[in-house]
Amino acid sequence: MNKYFLSILLLCCNAVADPFFGTTNTTENTQLIEVENDIAKNNENLTACKPSKNLFSINLPTEFEKLKLVGLIKIDNSFRALFIDEKDQLFDFRENELINNHQIEIKTITLKSITYIDWKLTQHCNTPYEVTLKL
Repeated sequence: MNKYFLSILLLCCNAVADPFFGTTNTTENTQLIEVENDIAKNNENLTACKPSKNLFSINLPTEFEKLKLVGLIKIDNSFRALFIDEKDQLFDFRENELINNHQIEIKTITLKSITYIDWKLTQHCNTPYEVTLKL
């Protein structure tokens, strides 16, 4: 009986032991650290302030900072701002539009200037970071 008990005990110990347990655990930990770093990097671009919900949302394929203001026009009592990018693509924005991927809200447009709120640079929600571009 002792022989059977010892042989079963030795077989069970070998079956439970995994010699590669330590390496798989460290690779999982490094993958988790990489994911946490990505989450931390993405949180830097997020803002705690929420823009108005009644805005017309659009997505911009290029960075807003690389756009150049080329004109301000008035069509049927509504103003539009015309921007051009490096590839000579023309973009037009209206008042109360939100550029989703850059968190920029177009606030007011006149024939001389455009004012927008950059929600990424806003530190206090009560006093948003406003930028005015003039022709």
